[in-house]
Formats: sequence, C-alpha cells, structure tokens
Amino acid sequence: MPEQRWRPLLLRLGSEMTLWYCLPIAFLAVYVSLYAAPAAAVLPHLQLIALCLLALAALRLAADRWLPGLGARLLGASLAASLAASLLLYYGLTIIGLNSWGRVISWSLITTYAAQALDLAASLGLSSTAVLAGAGCAYVGLALLAFLYLARFDWVPLLARRFSGGMLALTTAAGSGTVAIGFYQFSADPWIQQAEPVSLTFFPRQATRTFQSQAIDSAEAGKRDKLEDAARAAYRPNPAAARRNVILIVVDALRPDHMGVNGYARDTTPNLSRLAKAGVVRNLGVAHASCSESSCGLLSLASSKYVHQFSSRPFTLQQVLVQHGYRIHLILGGDHTNFYGLKESYGKVDSYFDGSSAQGYYMNDDQLVSDRLAAFAASDGTPVMMQFHLMSAHPLGKRHPDALRYQPVTNYARTGIRSGLDVPTASILNFYDNGVVQVDIAIASLLEILGRKGYLRDALVVITADHGEHLGERGTFGHGNSVDEPALRVPLLFLSYGYQPAALAARRMAAQVDIAPTILAELGMPIPATWVGQPLQHPGPAPFSFFQQGAKVGLIDHRQPGGPWKFWIDARSSDEHAYDLGADPAESRNAIDTVAAERKQEWRLRVLPGAAQSFSRL
Repeated sequence: MPEQRWRPLLLRLGSEMTLWYCLPIAFLAVYVSLYAAPAAAVLPHLQLIALCLLALAALRLAADRWLPGLGARLLGASLAASLAASLLLYYGLTIIGLNSWGRVISWSLITTYAAQALDLAASLGLSSTAVLAGAGCAYVGLALLAFLYLARFDWVPLLARRFSGGMLALTTAAGSGTVAIGFYQFSADPWIQQAEPVSLTFFPRQATRTFQSQAIDSAEAGKRDKLEDAARAAYRPNPAAARRNVILIVVDALRPDHMGVNGYARDTTPNLSRLAKAGVVRNLGVAHASCSESSCGLLSLASSKYVHQFSSRPFTLQQVLVQHGYRIHLILGGDHTNFYGLKESYGKVDSYFDGSSAQGYYMNDDQLVSDRLAAFAASDGTPVMMQFHLMSAHPLGKRHPDALRYQPVTNYARTGIRSGLDVPTASILNFYDNGVVQVDIAIASLLEILGRKGYLRDALVVITADHGEHLGERGTFGHGNSVDEPALRVPLLFLSYGYQPAALAARRMAAQVDIAPTILAELGMPIPATWVGQPLQHPGPAPFSFFQQGAKVGLIDHRQPGGPWKFWIDARSSDEHAYDLGADPAESRNAIDTVAAERKQEWRLRVLPGAAQSFSRL
C-alpha cells in the first residue's frame, strides 16, 4: 500500500526532527523558567530552528544528488555536526551572557571575543593547544555520531529513491527558496518584542532601551530627557572655577575590603598605601554602587543618577567639564564599544580608546591602557579630564607574572563556579588578591606617566569601581546577579596634586551618585539641577540612597541613629529583605519581620519606581 511505502521515510524523518528539537526545547525551558523570558519567545525560536533544519535538508538533498553515497553521507554528517556545534555554542554563550550581564549575548560581543578566543583562554589559565584540541575533538565527536546515525537512519536516500531527478531538484529549490524568504523576513522584522534570543543577538539596538540587566522606561526617559535638555541649556559655567585636571580611574569589580590601604590583612595596595602615608589620599573607604554591573554603575557615576532615573540624554560630568573648557579623553580596558550601548553613554569626547580598538593586545589587558597613555603628548596647559577603566581585578582580566604574589590560584570564572560554596577557597582568594595587587601596579604606572607628562601639576585623581564582586558569600561568585553588600560596595579615594584640598565631611556612607558632584565642588563649578548626588564636602548623607539589579530594587535608609538600614524587594517574587547594616554588616539575618509596618510601607513606596521599571526589561 502507498502509505506503507512512505512509512519508513516518515519514521526516520520524525525521529531525526525529534532529536534536533531536544536541545532547543531544553534551552528554551531554561530561558523561560530560570531567566524569566516571556513564553512568547518559544514559538518564534522554534520557527528559526525549523528554517535551519530546512536549510540542512536542502543541502543534504543536493549532496545526495551530486555526490556518491559515501561522499554524501560524509558531507551530511559534517553539516549536521556544524549545526549542532553552532547551537551548543550559541546556547552556552547565551547562558553565560544571561548569568554575567543579565542580557542575551550580542553578535558584536561574540565576534569580538571570538577574535581573541586564545587570549581569553589564556586569561582563564587554559593553554591555546588545549582549547584548540578540545574544540577539534568535540567537533569530530559530533561528526562521528552524526555519521553513525546517518548510516542507519538517514531519510534522504529514501526520499531520493521515490523522486525523479527533476522532482528532487524542484523540492531542493523550493526548500532553499523557503529558507531564503524566511531569513529575509526575520532580518526585516525580527521577534524583538517576544524576546526571541537570536533576534536579541543580531538586533540588540532594537530592543527596549537597557543597560545590561536594567531597563529604561521609554516614556519616562522621554520626560527626563526634556528636563536634562533644559538643565543643559540653563547651565552657566563658573569663569572663576579651578582649571585643574580631573583624572578618574575606575577599576572593574574592585572590592574595598580587599585593599591594603583600607586595612585588609594582606598588603595588596602598597603603592596606594605609600601615597596615603604621604598625605596625598583622602580615603572614604566605601561607597555604594547603584547596581552590581558595569553599564549602570558607570552611567550613575557620570550622570549622578540612580538606575530608575536614567534617561537617553543625561547631562553628564564630561559635558559640564566641556562647558568649562576641558578636553575629554577616555582610555578604557575592556570592550565598551560593543557592550550594550556603553560607549554611547559617555557622550561626545575628544578622544576615545578601548580594548576593542587595540591591535596586538588582549582587550582586557591593562597594559594597553598604560601604553596608550604613554603615547599621549605632554600637557599643554589646557585642562583635561581623563577617564581610565582597569580590568585587572576582573576574572577575565589578563594577569601578569609580576603580580602573582599569592599561590596557588583558581580563577572562579574558569571553574564556572556561580553557587554552591559558602566560603571561598584559599586559591580563589589568592586569585582575586593578585588582581588587586595588579590594580595597584597599574594605578602606579598611570600616575607615573601622568606625572612625567605634566598632567599632575594641578590635578584631582579619583579612584573607584563600577561595582563590587562576590567571592563566595552566600555561595555566589562574580557580579551582576545580586544586591548583597559584596556586589555593591566600591572603594572611593581622592588624590590631590599641586593644591591643598578642602576636607571631606565625616559621613557614614557615600553613594556612587555623589562622586560627580564632589568633583565639581572641588573645582568650584556649579552642580547641574538634575543631579541627585550630594558633594561629599557637605556634612551628612542624603536620607536615602538607592540600588537596583534587574528585578531586585532597594534603598539604604541613612536616617537611623544606630546605623543605616538596607531594604530591597524582588519585584518578581515580592520577597522582601531588610538588614540593619550597623549591627549586621554581613546581612546574615533578614530582619524584615522586625520592621514597623509604617516604615516598611514608606520603603516600598520609595522603591516602587525601580520595581515598576524592572518589568519593562526583555
């Protein structure tokens, strides 16, 4: 009977399709359940997989038509292995992006890191030979499995025997045309609103305005943009302001409690400690970041805004200094160009350089920052702001032999540790502390070059971080996934060269948004009306400071006489947390049940804007 003739073909085809869809379905289950992606992403992604499988089928049919049996099978196995390897790699990178940055990885980031894959492997302590051999063996293994499977269950020869040459060619052409039309439609109208992951990878700029895990409500941002534009237009520079240079050094993932200059048991910062003893340093010890990842931390620093107050056109520190006749130079380790709109947030500058522009360097090597600065001309007297970004404390930063003071070491990024350990191992602490040692060396190198070129004759140097870093507290490593104190606390040091600075007021805690106003106050420049931070020269902190990481939004209440209280809520689960940081700085006991109802309600109302905004994130 005719249906019996087709049954073996349909069984083989159905079995192969089932196998192909196992991996995408498993990924989508993780994507939706663990990363709160909308269920609307599932069907569009499966449609894309169907297009890929149709393209694979068309190529295999063509191979069966034009190649001998063994050749067709070898090519079919190679094509199948390539598709399987691509899916495995893409899904792995997507999970890494969601874990590390709260975002689906973009194509520009994939290509940037792919071009430096061996340098990246070296930073993780892996040999290039091992990486290449492992990748090759994995691909050969997939190809062998595909070859063995096709040797027994390939449906293509069965279909070819039932079709004439002309019908087979027509079928192949029809499949190819369908694939071409499907991918054209995808490129013209990707499934951005459904949060389909491949769409977000190739068209990240069409997504909701975000900074990594943090969403910006478009309607509210538009209103704030008008206020920022008005403040920019109304701003009047102070002709009598000091024209000293401003040097801002931001260290990625630097914890203040692992710095010798802050009293850490290990002497991880001998150069900064020496400067502190010489009276050059005003050290506030700790400030609170606005979030636990780079983009929003850097924008908070530049715009003196909390995450829920971000806009598309902020009036930034750099723009204020430009109005006072400054030139702006950015020399940044790491890839800021391709990192979710980070470069655009800096605004127009006189010169810009980051790791993605470097030739002959690993992008996360701080040596490229020093070498770039060394190529600068000497100061000609025009005031400048220079901003540096250092990667030595980050787990993906390149480590140099002269900073390997503590042994043995384990890179927690290499091991893939994200949870499961309550106490960091000694080798992990050694690894991180070596990074802090290298930060100190890099800062000393920058200061030496700046001094030699005349930029420190009259200069304010600020050293801080974009966010902190978990080193095993609560079983967590890294950053970007919590609002615990290790992820939010950053160092804050002010170094004065060529002038006698005013004292900073004694205060319990500073916030990242206070840094830009403090710089302007030091220079005698007016502070923009839209900024929310307070100069640290003024006594007492603001009543509240705020923080946010994805759906986790909170505040620190500085009004309590016994020490600040920290409150945060998970906007997705509605779980609430409260900690008396004065009595419980390690946040070991959730004291939410001890807080008066009126105070809890006040806290909830104050964090509501951030909680509402978190739901606009894809």
